[in-house]
Amino acid sequence: MARCIVVLDDEDEVRALWIEALQGAGYHAEGFAVGADLLARLPDLAPDLILLDMLMPGMDGYEFLARLRAQPTASRVPLVITSALGAALSISIDERGADAMGVAAILAKPLHLPTLLDHVERLVGPAAA
Repeated sequence: MARCIVVLDDEDEVRALWIEALQGAGYHAEGFAVGADLLARLPDLAPDLILLDMLMPGMDGYEFLARLRAQPTASRVPLVITSALGAALSISIDERGADAMGVAAILAKPLHLPTLLDHVERLVGPAAA
């Protein structure tokens, strides 16, 4: 069975592009535009990795992360944070304790797709479990 990668990003085009790239590499990829929708589906999905955009309307990435870590079944899912915030985001995440938050990597947007796929493979292994 292919490893499950979840993309949480409110930008439709970005989400679709990343899902297409992940599926093309052999991963099972699911996309969500709203954090609450993903939280409701987490028990069914059992993701191996979540790609998390930090700047989203409603529930931002920090709130999503807090709610995610409060769920026992998802408390250890690794995260790759993606954002256009750049260095300011890295400093903010580092100050909050990236390891304690389960942040495995921080990638600046716009993302280079081969870089994204390299990070995914490094963190969860090849597409086939």
